[in-house]
Amino acid sequence: MLQYHQLAEDYVQHNIIYRRVVRDSMKDLFPGHFKEVERQLREIWDTSLFVFDANILLNLYRYSDTTRQEFLRILEKIKDRVWLPHRAAEEYLNSRLSVIDQQEKSYDDTIKAIEIFKRDLENTRQHPFVSQDIMTKVSSVFDELCAELEKNKSVHTTRIYNDEIKDAVASIFKDRVGFPYERSRLEKLISEGEERYKQKIPPGFKDGSKSGDSEVFTEKCRKYGDLIVWTQVIEKAIESGKGVVLVTDDKKEDWWEKFKGKTIGPHPELVKEFKDRANNTFYMYQADRFLELARENLGEQVSDEIVAEIREVRHSEKLAQRRQKEMEYVKKRKNEINRLFKELDYSKHRLVAYDEERHVLQQRMHELESMRKEMRRHEEYLMREDHENPEFELFMKRNATISEEYAQVRKNLEHSSIKFNEMQMSMMALEKEVAHRMKMIEQESAEDS
Repeated sequence: MLQYHQLAEDYVQHNIIYRRVVRDSMKDLFPGHFKEVERQLREIWDTSLFVFDANILLNLYRYSDTTRQEFLRILEKIKDRVWLPHRAAEEYLNSRLSVIDQQEKSYDDTIKAIEIFKRDLENTRQHPFVSQDIMTKVSSVFDELCAELEKNKSVHTTRIYNDEIKDAVASIFKDRVGFPYERSRLEKLISEGEERYKQKIPPGFKDGSKSGDSEVFTEKCRKYGDLIVWTQVIEKAIESGKGVVLVTDDKKEDWWEKFKGKTIGPHPELVKEFKDRANNTFYMYQADRFLELARENLGEQVSDEIVAEIREVRHSEKLAQRRQKEMEYVKKRKNEINRLFKELDYSKHRLVAYDEERHVLQQRMHELESMRKEMRRHEEYLMREDHENPEFELFMKRNATISEEYAQVRKNLEHSSIKFNEMQMSMMALEKEVAHRMKMIEQESAEDS
């Protein structure tokens, strides 16, 4: 009995220890599913490297002067612990002019909209009508507004050649940019990336549609840009022995864990991979959250208006990217429809050509059949002659020529009929495909509406 009680006690004690081990190790096994406590969060801000993605630097061109200066001031304060992956720096520099152009275009679009509105008000022949006195005052305001917009636009134009934002970024990240990978290393990463993307392993698998099938090596790298950045971040963490806070405005699900439209935190697989490989902490913020936590952990004065502007810029950029994707999708659809219509038009022309060819061949066959009948009657006449007819040899040659032509025309007619039927079937399939595509576009348009 005592032995039984001892066994039972040992069993209970073992289960208690086992449950404690399981409970304690669960965070280690699934680190991406557990948030850092406040004490650990403070430690992260005191000791970690702050790594910035290209989109954070590019958004500096979209901010107001006040917000940009505030953001750069925070970076300046922690510049001894900032770091920029080489791939992120490369993407920033390659995309900088495009973003500047986008800002210029936003001014152009606004000025154009004002001018159209002004012309509508100046039109005295249709509604809406405005009195001349009011119109004079409004025109003056519109002119001042357009002049200021042109002036502000020129600031962005100047940045094409003399970019103070680029200079500020270069100063903050001086000696704090990673080294480039050699081509052989990039080729190996692309090969790894292909398998990771198939298995939906973050980050980057949402970029699978980018032109990775191009023969141009830089285009292939585009598709795997996120993976290259991620690998460089992990290697920097291993080299420095520090945890990493990655600041990015990338919103895709291959970076973030999302649920019902809400962002929960970094993708758990990223946190686990970082811990497994670098044996350190990894966290990730978008720009607005980074500033909010800078206010809490660095004692910085960051206004709510600045945080709100950053959120609004990110939201606007998200909408712009969505519109761009929609435009690309519509363009792709349009190109597909145009291609189908061209194929259909070509098929119609070929069908008409085959039909005309059949008609000509059938007519020639009728002519040859008549000639062959006439030749048979003439042959019977010659065969009835008792004496040798000198025309007989010429007649036989002529008969053979007509028979050969008849056989060839018949063969061509059969071939032309086959082609005609094939083209008919092809046209029917094309017409069906066009109808299907048009129906899809109508449904998509209804959904968009």
